[in-house]
Amino acid sequence: MRKLRALLVSLAVAGTTTVGLAAFTPSVAHAQAKEQAKKLFDEGLELEKKTEYVAALAKYKEAAQITVTPGLRFHTGYCLEMTGKLAAALEEYESADKLAREQNKQEVHAAVTTRLDPLRTRVPQIAIRLATPAKDADVQLDGVAVASPLLEGKSFRVDAGEHTVTARASGYKAFTRRVQVPENVTTTVDVSLDAMEPEPSATANGGSNPKSAAFTEPPAEARPTRSLALPIATTAGAVVLAGTGIAMFLVAGGAQSDAQQDCATKATCDDERSRVRTFDALALGGFIGAAGLGVVSIILWTSNGSEPRAATATTLVATPSTVGIAGSF
Repeated sequence: MRKLRALLVSLAVAGTTTVGLAAFTPSVAHAQAKEQAKKLFDEGLELEKKTEYVAALAKYKEAAQITVTPGLRFHTGYCLEMTGKLAAALEEYESADKLAREQNKQEVHAAVTTRLDPLRTRVPQIAIRLATPAKDADVQLDGVAVASPLLEGKSFRVDAGEHTVTARASGYKAFTRRVQVPENVTTTVDVSLDAMEPEPSATANGGSNPKSAAFTEPPAEARPTRSLALPIATTAGAVVLAGTGIAMFLVAGGAQSDAQQDCATKATCDDERSRVRTFDALALGGFIGAAGLGVVSIILWTSNGSEPRAATATTLVATPSTVGIAGSF
């Protein structure tokens, strides 16, 4: 019995010791965590004093993963404000003020108030209104989806500067708009989606839609090239014949003069008259030929190889004193 009682006493003592160690261990871990958070906070303060706000924010963020205090919130908001993140800074100031009032940290509350009130007048807002009733519309601001309740024109805080609003919906063209948001101003963006044109559908007989088929004009017929050889040849022939007619006419005149002189000493002048008539006939033939070729040349020079022309009516006029052509061309 004595051995059993001693064993129970030893077990009780061991259990008490174990419970005490279990209760002591979390307390030590918590104290160490708080010490680590304070160390990070102090390092952030040193960086903040050197105006190294981005590095200080990294320290504050790491400390906030361990514990959050009103002072930590305040300094986080201050560094955000100094880096131009006004909307995020305002949220941190408001959280710091709420936490300071809950924990009765009057110094932090006073410090927050001096930064909070002026910043509220600077932070701009944006209102996005979806004008097109597209149920599956995906509207994003700077790549972040905007909640449906905010698409009815309800404004919310953003940082000053350029922002990009995009929207997509089935059956509509993509929407993109860049807007400049100045401080202390509410900027409204209306998102109006344009419907996409329907794709051309096949016709009932299986062919393509005639409206969508590309219309191709038939190739223009090449205009026949006009040859100048023939009108040049006829013109040259007309000139040669006219020259021949003139020459024969002059020769006939000379022969007639000679015949008049010879006939005065002869009984008959039939030979002389025959010779004169021959030259006159040659001259007349040359003139007639020149006139004919002249008509042909005129027709060839004035005709268009690609368009038909009305028939040309001409009449040869020959009198003892003149030879010519009359008609319409």
